[in-house]
This record gives sequence, structure tokens and C-alpha cells, in this order.
Amino acid sequence: MDLESVIAAGGLLVAMATTLIAWGQLRRTPNASERPADSGAPRGILRPPTGRLPAQVRGRSEILGVLRALAQRPDQAVHLLGGLGGTGKTTIALQIADERLSAGCDVWWVSGAEAHSLFSDLMSLAQSLGATAQDVEAVSQGRRDPADLLWRFLESRNGWLLVIDNVDDPHTLSRHGRAVQDNSGWIRPTSAGLILVTSRNSDPLAWGRHVTPHTVGWLPAEQGARILCDFAPRAGSFQEARDLSDRLGGLPLALHHAGLHLTSPFNPERSFTSYAQALTERFPQLMAVGADDRSIVRSTWRLTLDALVANGHPSAGAQMRVLARLAGGVPFPCELLDHEVFARGCGLDDGTRSAAGLRALAHTGLITLGSSGSGAETLTVHPLVVEILRLDDDEPDRHENVCLDLLAAAVARLEFRNPEHSPAWSSFLPHLAELLQAKASHGDDPSLAQAAEVAEKIAAALGWNSRYFTASQLIEETLKATARLGDEHPVVLSLRLVQAQTTRLLGDPGSAERIVREVLVFRERSLGADGPGTLATRHELGLCLAGQGKTATAEEQYREVIRRRHATLGADHPDTLIARAVLAHLHSRTSELLDEAERECRDVHADQSRILGSDHPDTLVTRKRIAAVLHRQGRLTAAEDEYQAVLPGLVRGFGVEHGHVLSTRYELAKILLERGRRRTARKRLEELGPIQRRVLGTDHPGTLKTERALAELRSAG
Repeated sequence: MDLESVIAAGGLLVAMATTLIAWGQLRRTPNASERPADSGAPRGILRPPTGRLPAQVRGRSEILGVLRALAQRPDQAVHLLGGLGGTGKTTIALQIADERLSAGCDVWWVSGAEAHSLFSDLMSLAQSLGATAQDVEAVSQGRRDPADLLWRFLESRNGWLLVIDNVDDPHTLSRHGRAVQDNSGWIRPTSAGLILVTSRNSDPLAWGRHVTPHTVGWLPAEQGARILCDFAPRAGSFQEARDLSDRLGGLPLALHHAGLHLTSPFNPERSFTSYAQALTERFPQLMAVGADDRSIVRSTWRLTLDALVANGHPSAGAQMRVLARLAGGVPFPCELLDHEVFARGCGLDDGTRSAAGLRALAHTGLITLGSSGSGAETLTVHPLVVEILRLDDDEPDRHENVCLDLLAAAVARLEFRNPEHSPAWSSFLPHLAELLQAKASHGDDPSLAQAAEVAEKIAAALGWNSRYFTASQLIEETLKATARLGDEHPVVLSLRLVQAQTTRLLGDPGSAERIVREVLVFRERSLGADGPGTLATRHELGLCLAGQGKTATAEEQYREVIRRRHATLGADHPDTLIARAVLAHLHSRTSELLDEAERECRDVHADQSRILGSDHPDTLVTRKRIAAVLHRQGRLTAAEDEYQAVLPGLVRGFGVEHGHVLSTRYELAKILLERGRRRTARKRLEELGPIQRRVLGTDHPGTLKTERALAELRSAG
């Protein structure tokens, strides 16, 4: 603490002590200085405001159970209820206080919002427990520490509960150079009673090792619905209440205001559905209801941001407004958040300060940390926090652009051919949808193209990871949002090429061909016949033709692609090699060319193994094509061995549901069937069918082939 703070604190101490001396002398009895420390304290002193309690505290049974046990058997720790403003931390503390009062225990309730009132209340508590006027005078003269005085009496009693509510700044509890994390000032470890603190700050570094934090989050929709039904049992069905709770993000403060609104005879909204509609029409007004900033949804989080700024995080507001451009209530992978990009966008010097700011936001509940199904850490912003911060944002375009930069940087860190990254690609979709919608509504926003580029990468990755329907939907939505970019914009052409690939993989190569030919016209005009983008388009055109059985025309395309890639990229370039592999595969469709096709496939496989490695996806696919040639030659044992050998690599490289994996499993079942192992073949096909229906659709050629094979087996008995 600096000298100015010490002087200020000293002046405050003297003023409060003078007041307390006068108050104490008025109440003093002749033998007050000798009163036994264990005499009964007035139970009216610092009484908890239990009138604020609802009839039933919903959705908090687990934490209430923990606190009830601690109240009966304290564990020598201070317990902290921490989290986002409005989640009901005070309500939980009040419930425990009310129960302890009913059990005949001493319960004291103190506000921790200001050091001045905290000092006054705790010194009043000390006097009620036996401190004399002489004790108070010693405190005022600096001869005695007020916290030591209080704890002399607290340690001599048992079974009490002391609640210090709304300690949003832990420094409020510091005394005479004793930081709150020292746990030797106003709060201390004890087994005499339970100290329960509520705060928006749950940072363990700020509280010290003797404080045990308990995070109070928002409620599940079902529990929120019960709160609404408690307030307004005739306002509609439980499902309608659940929908409204979900709309309010399960935030107890917002649910409380909604419930009171619905029960007022002066409000036109008397049903859950009408209140939900009112939120759409009058959200700012409804979120501004309350007695003070702490009880008003729209302003309650401003208190937290102001406190963070005051405590060394000047960019906390900017960071939160950037994060508020993500989809509310949807997790974002922490490991994919680029701190350098975030720092630059929020006016910070480096990524270290960005990380420190995020940590502070997490410890105040403004962002919630969790984990994904794969165990990766995630951050989430409450839906109402998102809406409120967007509503009060003076620089929405700048914050949207920083958020888009973060999403682009996250996408750049992923490998679309890595199956382990598949969940991350999908997790970006809601965030991208929010940003695309915002950019599409801003007229000639130059960052719209950047949003489309991110969408194209995600769609391509989803297609690679067999999320064909999701990829197709994303592309359609993105093309609508980016219509004003024009048909010839490079990112629009890239999107349409991915659209064609997805359409082909979903079993409609004819429609895909029409899309590809349109893209090819524009790309030849802008990139030239030898441009990589043009040749990639021709490559896709060849696959579309092959998918329709137009083998000869497809071969012409691939000869041209190979010639041009050989000249511009070189013989050993992966794109040249993959074109050679496809051409060899096309030759295998002609019985007279089977031997030539096998030789070509093996030559390409050898080159890919040498250049890319034997486990590279391209190499594995070529090996699968060798197995297909062997199968066409009637060499069933050799084909089965080759398929069995390549399948584990395909699973590792593509994932268990990729088209190459599914088709390999079908070919193995087909070989089993041709070799007379009908029962095993039928089992394999029955396992394969549901996966194909889900991944490829019921009308996909691969799904239909499996269904026909199963139908024949079943009819044969």
C-alpha cells in the first residue's frame, strides 16, 4: 500500500473509531470491560436480509449440500461463492444463513462492497461480542489491530456463520499491510465457525490458499423454468417457461425480473410467450429494470468491467466486447485463441497481457471456462452478456473485425486432413454464422471477403471429415451472405468449387459438373489455363465426369491436367502425382487396361511413398486403388489382403466415417460375399449401412449398393 493510501486508511480508521467509541459508551455497562467473551451476543446485530429469499432456491442443491455440511463442521477454510454477476451468489448465502438462524446459531451478515461500511460493521460485531470502549479506543489510536480484536472473540465461540457479501474487490478485506491472500486480516482460517464470502472475483491468487472457491454458474433451462413457474404459475406451459429460461440464458437475475414482470397487473405481458416476444421488441428497456446497478441486468456487468480496469486491466472492456462477437453460450477452444492477434486488436502490447486479461475475465465469470468432449479447454460467454455488450458497443465494426481475425487465426492453426481436429472445425460454425450475418448487414464491408474465406476453409475441412450435409449448408448460407461480392470474386469461386466437391461426394456428380464448368470459365479468364486454381477446377471436373461414367472424357481431362501440372509444378509435385493416380484408376475400368492400370498405380504409389511418405493420405488412397485393380482382376485373396492392410491407415488419416473408409469396408464385404462367406459379409454390411445412411444419405449410390446387397442376402435366406 502506498503512503497516500495509508494516510487515507488511517483517517478513515480514526473517524470510524471515534464514532464507535461514542456509540459504545452510550451502551456501556459498568462491568463491560470484564464481560465474559462467551456471553450471548445480540442476535439482532447484522441480521441477514432473509426477506429477499425466494420461496424455494432452485437448481443449487449440490452447492447448498456442501455448505450445509461445512456450516455444521467447518474445515478451517474460508469459502468463496464466485462467478458472474446475477447468478445468485447472494441467494445461496442467504439460504444457508436462514437455515442457520432457524437452527438457533449466531449468523452475521456484512456488506463487503466498501471498506468504510465493512470496518464499521465488523467493529460493531466485535463490540456485540464483548469488545469494550477501551478496546475500541486502542484500535483508534493504532495500538491494536481491529481484525485481531474481532478474532479474539470469534475464536472463543463455536457454530457461527459470518457472511461477507459482495466483496468484488478483495483489497477491501486488506488490513494494515496484510493482504487478503495472507488470510491473517479480516478473514482467517478457522474451525470455530464458517466464513462465507460472495464475490465476482474468484481468482485463487487474489484470495490465498486458505480460501476455497465455489463457482456459481447460470442455471439449466429446466431449473430456470421452475423459477419462472414459481413466480407465475398461470403464465403458460412448462415448455414455454423452459423456452423463456433458455432465451434468458438461465441467469437467475434475469429470471427474477421476468417473474416479477409477469406478476405485475400493470404490465401487458402476462405470459411466458408474450414476455419472450417483448424481449425481441424492447430488450434494452426490459434489461434496464432494477433498483441499482447491481440488480439491473444491463448494468451489473459494467461494475465488474470497471473493477477490472481499476485493478490493472485497462483493456478488459475491449476484450469482452470482442468476445461478445462470438456466439453466446457456445464454447470456443482456448488453445486456438491467438493471443498476439487478440492483443493487437485490443490495444495491448503483447500476447502475455492478453492472456492475463482473459484470466481476469474468467475469474470474474464474464467468460466461463469448461472442456469439450475431447477434454480440450474452452471459453464461453453467457448469451445475455453477449446481447448486453453488443447493445452498448460504441465500436461494433472494430470489435467484429478483431473477432473475425481471431477466428481466421484459429482456422489457420488446424489441419483439415487431421481427424483429431474434426470437432474443432464444427465448433466454429455458430461463431462464423454470427460474424457472417453481421458482415452481410454492413453494406460494403471489406471484411466480408475475409469471413467468406474462413467459411470456405471450414466447409472444405467439413467435407474432408465426412460432414457433407453440414458443409453443403454452410456453403449455401455463405454464398447468400456474400452475393454482393459477385460471381467472379475469387473467394466465391473457391466456395462454389467446394460446393461442387460436396455435391459430387453426396452422390450427384451431374449437378456438380454444372457448377464446376461455371467456375472453370471464370478461372480460365482470370487465372489463365495453367493457373493452379484452374487446374484444380479441371481436376474436379474429371472426377465429376468419372462419377457419371463418362470415362473417356474424364481421361482427356486428366491427361491435360497432368501435362500442364508437369510443366508448371513439376513431376514430383503432389498435385501432379494425384492426377496420375486418378488417371490410372480410370484405366482400371477398362478390362483390357487392367494390367496397365495396376502398373501405373504401383508406379504412382512408389513415387508418393518416396516423396510424401507411406502414411500420407494421397499415398494411402493410391494403395486402395491398387486393391481395387486386384479385385477387378479377380485376385480376391490379394485384393482382400491389400484392403485389410490399407484400412487402418485410412482410418488414421481420414477418420472412421470418411468416404474412403466406408467404400473400403464395402469392398471387403463384397469380397467376402464373392468368396462364399455370406454370414460374415452380411454382418459387415449390416454394420456399414446405418453409418452410410447417416453420413452419405439414403439416396447416395454407396448407401444404395449396400442396401441392394443386403436385400439379396436376405431374400436368399
